[in-house]
Amino acid sequence: MNKDDLLKIKQNLKDHILECNEILALLDADSLNKDQKLKIDTISNLIMYKKSKTISSMGKERGFIELINAIPSVAIQGYDKDRKVIYWNKSSENIYGYSYEEAIGKSLEDLIIPEEMHIPVIEGIKDWFENGNVIPACELILKRKDQSAIHVFSSHVMLGEKTSNPEMFCIDIDLSEVASLKIKNTDLEQKANYDMLTNIYNRNYFDSIIDKKFHQMLTLKQELSLIMFDVDYFKKINDQYGHDIGDKALIYLVQIVKKIIRKNDILVRWGGEEFILLLEADLSMVKDIANKLRNNIEVETSKLKDIPTLTCSFGVVYMGDFSSFDKAYKAVDKKLYLAKRNGRNRVES
Repeated sequence: MNKDDLLKIKQNLKDHILECNEILALLDADSLNKDQKLKIDTISNLIMYKKSKTISSMGKERGFIELINAIPSVAIQGYDKDRKVIYWNKSSENIYGYSYEEAIGKSLEDLIIPEEMHIPVIEGIKDWFENGNVIPACELILKRKDQSAIHVFSSHVMLGEKTSNPEMFCIDIDLSEVASLKIKNTDLEQKANYDMLTNIYNRNYFDSIIDKKFHQMLTLKQELSLIMFDVDYFKKINDQYGHDIGDKALIYLVQIVKKIIRKNDILVRWGGEEFILLLEADLSMVKDIANKLRNNIEVETSKLKDIPTLTCSFGVVYMGDFSSFDKAYKAVDKKLYLAKRNGRNRVES
């Protein structure tokens, strides 16, 4: 290195000191303009980069990282081979709750990884560092400083792979709003398709699937049958015991039915005390199921002290005998009426 080079370094240092003094003065100012804020952010980034050998050694390439850094919902963290934090941007502070000073030098798993994920995360990172097996991007539920859950989409890059000090960087996109929308959509779907009292399907759901089910029966030659049943003298139960007991009776009824029917059978509260069952079975099997339901409902409710004994009337039809669901529905409704007219607590098919 010649004298001219040394003089150039000296001048650069003087310029840098002058700039630092200027920024120190800005930090005490009451207000800052856009350019002044940019200067302070640049220095702040340089300070944060210093722990990462890879980023601090970058030239123009670092501009891309700084661009991503400016996106408030994108958290970037850097880790060394021992999973110690070497970089922690402002968004990481906001999303995870740890300040830069709190995070730097700490282990990844001690900060944001739920305990049940510790072993697979540690093994996955080790495998990437040692064998080059990349950790795929995916949605994760991590944890904040206050131990609350945070939904993120996490992708990962390895910088300095061919050096003695490779560094893994995680780019986490905050999905909290997306997760919240998913929950809201699930709630809306629940309200749209499920009966609020008994938590089984409602008529709206049945209407949305029956045409498809009927078409599959015709084209795939599937067995499909329909049971319609309701509680005998339910109005008397409400009048004598009150609507609270009536509601409780319907909840118990549904629990009894669920224990007997199969997983793929569709149980629907049709309205009030009336229910429909859609089953992939022939008429003979469905008649047996209906009789078993009729018997169990009476026997099981007779054992309960807080509701009266319930009996139900059933209508049963095989849907393959009809050209449309509407015709099958009218037929099963007539069968239910026939069961009531013939004395109730019986099955008509």
